[in-house]
Amino acid sequence: MRRRVLLASAPAAWLAACAAPGGGDGGGAAGSELQVFVAGATKSAFERLIADYERASGDRLVPTYDTVGALRDRVTDGARPDLVLLSSAAIDALQKAGLTTPPGRRVLGVVNAGLAVRKGAALPDISTVDALKRTLLAARSIAYADPARGATSGAHFAKTVDALGLRETLAGRITVLSFGVDVINDVAAGRFELGASQSSEIVPHPGVQYVGALPAPYALATVYEAAVVGSSPRGPALLRFLGEPQARRSIEASGLKPVAA
Repeated sequence: MRRRVLLASAPAAWLAACAAPGGGDGGGAAGSELQVFVAGATKSAFERLIADYERASGDRLVPTYDTVGALRDRVTDGARPDLVLLSSAAIDALQKAGLTTPPGRRVLGVVNAGLAVRKGAALPDISTVDALKRTLLAARSIAYADPARGATSGAHFAKTVDALGLRETLAGRITVLSFGVDVINDVAAGRFELGASQSSEIVPHPGVQYVGALPAPYALATVYEAAVVGSSPRGPALLRFLGEPQARRSIEASGLKPVAA
């Protein structure tokens, strides 16, 4: 295997509350910086909301983007952002370690591990296991994110390739990149024919098309949440903002779908 490691507007009522004295209810002074750890699958959703939140609150959001595993480990090792946007499993681990609490969590949505092709390319069939296998065998080049860096979709796709018995056959056509966003950018640029990533990294990108989710039994749906870390005084206001109706609509438009009740 070749291996490259490269490194909606806010609701009016909420805006009015933030504009009032003491608005935003974040516990910090106006103009504070909020450090936010953002997993790749939630990057597009978060970036859609930055300007609205900053305009409403007067605070500045400072995001750090990385894989779920890398960000989880940074918090475990002592980093204390105001908020994290990670998989539910990662936040469960942080909660077990006493670093988050149930009242300080909010479900953002669910994403699916799937495939992308360049915009305008013919959409291959991956509706069944046999169809997926044929599509992978026909692809001239395939990229996915590095499992060793804690990439959820990359780890799952690597296991799928192994389970299908294609590792040796595809070895010369597979490239591992650092992040899902690198995968999708390179598919858009025509460097790879197929890219495996999360639906929320594929759907919003104008240069690619979402082929679809991997078929059962290789389907993977991952729930992502936001959580306040420790006793951050500013994190709760941002957490509440993420639950506002217009913020929710923007999050869903990025490819994060509501979790079925």
